[in-house]
Amino acid sequence: MRAAWLPPLLVALSGCAAAGPRVGVIQVQKVMEESPWALAQLESLRKEINQRQVTLEEKCAEPLKKLEARLAQLADRPDTDEEKAAAIEVRRQTYDGCVVLRAQMQDEISRVRDRFVADLMGKINEAAREVARRRRLDLVLLDQQPGPVAFSGPRVDVTGDVRKIMDREP
Repeated sequence: MRAAWLPPLLVALSGCAAAGPRVGVIQVQKVMEESPWALAQLESLRKEINQRQVTLEEKCAEPLKKLEARLAQLADRPDTDEEKAAAIEVRRQTYDGCVVLRAQMQDEISRVRDRFVADLMGKINEAAREVARRRRLDLVLLDQQPGPVAFSGPRVDVTGDVRKIMDREP
């Protein structure tokens, strides 16, 4: 009796297995270029970087230019001249401070950029889970360069759905 229902069950299961997993692909670059949420986050990142560059310019480049101009005025004096020696020392200290400040700002920029990437990928992953649940997908891949996805056709592209979900949530 068991043997009678086993072959049809195996045939049915093999048909399901032959259909393979349902896959979706998200084009990360397209999300970054077209998503208002991602574009707003990217603009915020640019502003933070620009603010740090302005600060570096104000605290380093401008003072160093003034010191160089002052040293040019004192060029005919010997290096042992008290005023010239003081200007040379201030220039050295300012330069050293600028090296430290630049390194700190680069670290801050790296942290801000890493936070942006983490937020973006978190948002994409949240939306991908929702799209996978709605479409009953077994696997969702990220198409980003360099990456493991060499080609994906329009039938598996879920980028638009992911972008819509990302953009509707704050």
